[in-house]
Amino acid sequence: MKRFTLLMAAIICLATSALAQVSENQTLSNTLWKQGIARCAHYTAYAKGFAKRSDEMLARFPQGYTIDDLNEVYGNQGTKWEKIYDEFKKEENKAGSIADLKELVSPQIWKLVEPDFNAFISDHPDMMKDVPAPEGEQQAGDENAEAEQQNAQEGEASTPAKADNTSCDLSSCAANLPLWLGILGTLLGLWALLTALSNRGKIKEMRRNFARELDRTNANLQEFSTDAADQMKALSIRLTGKGIRNNEPVEEEAIADEQVIDEQPVETEQPAIIEEGEVMNLFMSKPDENDDFTRVSDTFEPGNSIYVLTTFDGQHGTFEVIDKPEVHRFALMMPAENLIRACSGNAIQIPSGTRIVTDRAGEAEFIDGKWHVVVKAIIHYEG
Repeated sequence: MKRFTLLMAAIICLATSALAQVSENQTLSNTLWKQGIARCAHYTAYAKGFAKRSDEMLARFPQGYTIDDLNEVYGNQGTKWEKIYDEFKKEENKAGSIADLKELVSPQIWKLVEPDFNAFISDHPDMMKDVPAPEGEQQAGDENAEAEQQNAQEGEASTPAKADNTSCDLSSCAANLPLWLGILGTLLGLWALLTALSNRGKIKEMRRNFARELDRTNANLQEFSTDAADQMKALSIRLTGKGIRNNEPVEEEAIADEQVIDEQPVETEQPAIIEEGEVMNLFMSKPDENDDFTRVSDTFEPGNSIYVLTTFDGQHGTFEVIDKPEVHRFALMMPAENLIRACSGNAIQIPSGTRIVTDRAGEAEFIDGKWHVVVKAIIHYEG
């Protein structure tokens, strides 16, 4: 959008500037034609070595100098000037356009004439309205002038005067057209610049908002992925009856169970046998690197117990952080060691409160004599 706006502004400004210039084929007024002839003669004399600098020569003449003004200064130059004067003097009473002036001098001299003449036209736009009429129309105009003179004597001169005023107004409007076009081009350029700056600020704000939304989406996806992995792990354990730990395939464990071993069976820690419907609460410390709770007790042990697990069958249970201030203080001293392996949540590795709230209890399975974390609990901080 910004590039398109700037491109359109540049095109408009170029078109406006082109319209504001006088066309090379536009017929000049008598006054402008004489000014052009005078400048052609002036720079021709400069090229012939009449002076070392052009501005020194211009200082000798009035602003709107003519070829006769040049003759008063260069008349003492002899035949060298007379040849130039005669050449351009015979062209002074003719009419033509800028293209016609260009044909009177060499390309090198025209490079000097053109900027000077264009600057004079810009400073005197009112001189464009005195456009000479063709020869046939001039004769007809003379006859009309005589007729108007007779009508004036008879008291009927009001209508021609009105026509002359109308023609003058139209010519004045045409002379001021380049000025109005220049003003319009400037206003359009300023509008395009302001629009581009405004759009730049909006684009930066949109980029910042998009980056924030992308970070939020990535965080949500990461949390969802973690929860989904925990749920799949819990489902796998429930279906097979075995825990997938240390990358040991279920098939190998099944084969090992079927083999007959004569050795003495190894004693492992077993949960207390409970009757159907009986509830057992176990107090546990932090999990180890294998997600196994390292210390299990039937009673609360200050300084060790962080989680309380509830089980109905001694094989499956749910756990949550013990809701006691001393437990919270102890756990928050090292959240990466005490909480990360058993809990998940938004930025739980950075303590932002004094109280731990369990939003959803975790799940654990009794596998190989140890309570293993299957699904992490979800927590947040308060206070």
